[in-house]
Amino acid sequence: MNLYKNTNVPGLMARSISFLALGFFSFFMAGFRPISVTPENVALQGYDTVAYFLDGRAVKGSPANSVEWNGAVWRFHSKTNLKLFKKDPDKYAPAFGGYCALSVADGEAVVCDPEAFFIDDGKLYVMKNKDILEIWQKDPSTYLAKARSNWVHMVKDAE
Repeated sequence: MNLYKNTNVPGLMARSISFLALGFFSFFMAGFRPISVTPENVALQGYDTVAYFLDGRAVKGSPANSVEWNGAVWRFHSKTNLKLFKKDPDKYAPAFGGYCALSVADGEAVVCDPEAFFIDDGKLYVMKNKDILEIWQKDPSTYLAKARSNWVHMVKDAE
């Protein structure tokens, strides 16, 4: 017995899949923020963005030394770093909102590993992991051009 003889199963499935895809896309874009944050709204997973420049390494920040900037909470391991950030946040904020730079080059916003980073031309870049960092370093100028182009569209589409 055919229970579907009065329905258009392939058409119903296509509409269901289209609806699910549209819903996923809408959810993703509605959830996109120009700064990658934790569920607690903390940028860079709580790492001190100034420490990358001064100490050359990833250092966890403290809730006691924090400031809100661009809708996210930024943490620092010292009051000195907090003051430096407040004075010039654009200088210290990571490129691409703290999302993995290589993923942005691919048009995606992927959370980074704050331990996988590099500084180039005075700008902090973070990656999904150290393997992705190695891939980036094979052709940084190409990836950077793609990431910059995609980032403009990603931010604009989220507005």
